[in-house]
Amino acid sequence: MATLRRPAPLAIAGVLAVVLVVLGAGVWALTRYGSDDRDPVQEAPVREPSRVMIAGDSMTQGADGDWTWRYRLWNHLAAHVEDLDFVGPYSAPATRDMMFPVPTAEDDATEAPGEPTDPPATAWPGTDGDPAAVEYRDPSFDQDHNALWGRTLLDATGSIEEEVRVHQPDVLCVMIGVNDLLWPVETEEMERRLRDYVEAARRGNPNLRVVIAEALPIALAETDEGFALRVYAYNEVVRAVAAGLSTDASPVVAVDIAGSHGWDPAVDAYDGTHPSAEGELKIAAAFADVLSQRFGMGPAYPRPLPSGT
Repeated sequence: MATLRRPAPLAIAGVLAVVLVVLGAGVWALTRYGSDDRDPVQEAPVREPSRVMIAGDSMTQGADGDWTWRYRLWNHLAAHVEDLDFVGPYSAPATRDMMFPVPTAEDDATEAPGEPTDPPATAWPGTDGDPAAVEYRDPSFDQDHNALWGRTLLDATGSIEEEVRVHQPDVLCVMIGVNDLLWPVETEEMERRLRDYVEAARRGNPNLRVVIAEALPIALAETDEGFALRVYAYNEVVRAVAAGLSTDASPVVAVDIAGSHGWDPAVDAYDGTHPSAEGELKIAAAFADVLSQRFGMGPAYPRPLPSGT
């Protein structure tokens, strides 16, 4: 009968060493890259936010004689945020040839607005605004912005990637969508537009922080049930998209201005749509609170809100 030979101790040690090396390499690979069913490790934003792009439509751009809510936000943040810089491709309020009134009754909303027309004299922002001058009530703030009178979410999506890439904001504050809702539009379509907008902006800056305002209940919502329902549905979309797209690298936050501060179109808008001084303060305060709480940009807006001057 043949005699079985035991492996030499050195041989056993060599095999064990090889096994340990292989196992160690596998653990390192899983730690470094993650398994197939795990999300890749996300990097958080690498710099303190100071560059802010404020984007939107006429409510954000403002017209001759407006202070704008951007002015209110700048004056709140400037003393607290080092190197604060509002960025964007525009700096002026709307000129008269850009302006057309937003419908305030159901019949007015059934057709697309025609050529821009002068707003009614009673609705012109500021009693001492000079239509020929086209300037803000107080120009002593960083006026750079990315808002245009009449702009829709659909329109804005086509340019936001390049605008973010060029101006490199750390934070994108957005209040847009009402102009899309003036016409019948499906909720699913509005969701697609908003997702496309956020994703396009991120292609310009993968670490972009995004704050999206829910739509305000302008005067038309009081007379047009269909429009009111579209506003309600869109605000649900804003919350859902913000929650679904938010990541550690690029947080997305929804802000409910009307829910936080109340909104009365007869008081908070000079024509039922565009914010009066009181409305500007409410919008600025809502954004300021989010910037403070989520991104550490200055304190929350002081309460009670000051009078609208």
